[in-house]
Amino acid sequence: MPTYLVFLAVFFLVPVAFLGLVLRREVRRYPRTLLWSLAFVSTVGLAWDLLAVRTGLWRYDTAPTVGIWIGGLPIEEFLGFYILGTSLIAGTALLFLERIRHV
Repeated sequence: MPTYLVFLAVFFLVPVAFLGLVLRREVRRYPRTLLWSLAFVSTVGLAWDLLAVRTGLWRYDTAPTVGIWIGGLPIEEFLGFYILGTSLIAGTALLFLERIRHV
């Protein structure tokens, strides 16, 4: 079983889905902000990850992954940390902004 994918589903997908339900109006109100966040994190994060793997700063174990690799990075890295991780951070920020507006 791909444990990395299970980890990402439990700790990223579930909270992002919950925030998506709670903040569906806000997500529709700020789609460009969310897209820019994803674009920024994906480009900067990808460059950082590729550099770190190529220089040997870190590596990924092949055993707990699905087995699909792009440029030395497992597909879970793209799905989990770039898309879901960024969505989790942006959703949390939107949640706090909404709370501040209602105070």
